[in-house]
Amino acid sequence: MIFGKEETRNLINMLKSSDADNHIMAFESLKNVKFNNYIGEILVIYKYTGHNLAYWQDNCAPVYKKLLKLLPEKPLTSPATLSLITAHNGSKTSIELFMEYFVRDMTKMLEQIGYPTDSFEINITLKDNG
Repeated sequence: MIFGKEETRNLINMLKSSDADNHIMAFESLKNVKFNNYIGEILVIYKYTGHNLAYWQDNCAPVYKKLLKLLPEKPLTSPATLSLITAHNGSKTSIELFMEYFVRDMTKMLEQIGYPTDSFEINITLKDNG
């Protein structure tokens, strides 16, 4: 399976869904992914779907085994996620997706503390270095 931003977003949405069939379909798709080619995307999926490693172990053992080797023992923070993506040469797309979801979470937090966020929009695109 080859996937970009939209496919990654779809997998995240499927895994965040309350429909267990969506989880099964998403995990079946992930089982066929070449982990090293999409390590950044998989880390973004793991970070932003909210499922712990035990859930991945039960539903997507091949990816779980590889994630287990990468992840710190404590919960995966945003800085740790970005560090892992960059340390393992994650794609530009995966970094952009990470930043989009990070900003989305930050925006929700700002709204919860009463900061009006309806007057701005943030889009992330990495610059080419040359």
